[in-house]
Amino acid sequence: MHLKEWPIWALVQCDSGDGLNLRTLLQTCLDSVNLYLDDSGDPGWPPPFGKSVLQWYVFAGLMLTTEADLKAKESIDFLLKKYIPPAQRAKWPASCYEIHYHDIIRGHNLFDQLDHPARRALSDEIFDLIISLKPVLFATAVNKKEMKRRYGTRAFNPRIYALRATIHRYSMYLDYHEIAGSIVADEEEYKKDKELRMMLHEFREEGIILRSWDYNPMFENTLKRVLNTINFTPSHMSPGIQLADVVSRATWTHFERGKDRRFDQLNGLWNDPSRRAYDPSVVPKA
Repeated sequence: MHLKEWPIWALVQCDSGDGLNLRTLLQTCLDSVNLYLDDSGDPGWPPPFGKSVLQWYVFAGLMLTTEADLKAKESIDFLLKKYIPPAQRAKWPASCYEIHYHDIIRGHNLFDQLDHPARRALSDEIFDLIISLKPVLFATAVNKKEMKRRYGTRAFNPRIYALRATIHRYSMYLDYHEIAGSIVADEEEYKKDKELRMMLHEFREEGIILRSWDYNPMFENTLKRVLNTINFTPSHMSPGIQLADVVSRATWTHFERGKDRRFDQLNGLWNDPSRRAYDPSVVPKA
């Protein structure tokens, strides 16, 4: 945001004696980012520990700058108008008018009138868009069967583990680069899980690091550079969440089904591994 776009009250507040100044405010705006979260697979335990038919669960995050956020919105609006004619859009409620990668692949719901070449072309354009946005990607891939086999009753819930681990690395990224950031998650997904939603708001006070007998660092991470902890919004109103859905699905199909083409297109976008924070992170370690 340029200086001339700031309202007068914001500029006055910068010199209100509360410790803020114009330079700090502008720098925070310019350096802030958003992390959009989504998952693929299910967190249930597979046999012989449970009934899930899936071995892997993936929680992914896509981090965008403010400028990239705006480009994502404009580009997704353009793609949906390009591939979904008005008559097809009219058949579905507004909550279905969004990029949902699984539906695109299968030709379901909003995309049920697109033939395979058209769905392939749309997918190509979506991945080209993700690459052009130059996001930073985070993901935690949980091998549920191996985790339960190795840790038994001490095994963390895969969803809670993957969520906390992914947000923790994002917080580490913000600390390392000395920038502020927000976290955005799908409102519809989390309103079903009251326990998890409450837990998200406790991270700032109690810390987010998952500790165990063999991992107990001296310092806690309380998300000090994360603004407002977690924001919830409907996915159809958030291009960032829609693109995080694409990333999580491509990552999940890589681990669950060995399909690498789309996953390989994401190379070079993952969180920098040079700082001992590897993404996508695979749990448990081999």
